[in-house]
Amino acid sequence: MIATAVLVLKTSAAEAASLGRPLVELESHINWSAVDNAWKNTRPRWVATTAACDDAECVARQLLELEAHVKWKAVEAAWTKRRSGWVNDCKSASTDVEVAKLLLEFEQNVRWQAVDDGWKALRDGWIDRVKG
Repeated sequence: MIATAVLVLKTSAAEAASLGRPLVELESHINWSAVDNAWKNTRPRWVATTAACDDAECVARQLLELEAHVKWKAVEAAWTKRRSGWVNDCKSASTDVEVAKLLLEFEQNVRWQAVDDGWKALRDGWIDRVKG
């Protein structure tokens, strides 16, 4: 019984960590011009924390932090209407499936001008990995 519980915990941690990696990957392709000036100082700690996330709630918190530093000009206009509900959804997300949907929704609202050319080539595979 204990071995099964440990296996379940390890599996859940591995799945959450796997969401941290795509989040860091997305962030690494967002142009500096698309984030506020504070991000330069925040980013090293954020990357380390995100890479170390071991549960869905941690990834959701890191997603919220990244989004808060992305400039309005870098996201679609419709994001202004959806953002409040999305933030609340992130705060209550507790499963990998919920966080994956929120991550995909955020990425879909980031404008093409806000990401580098490398992202455009990687995006389809990234979406497939996030969807699992």
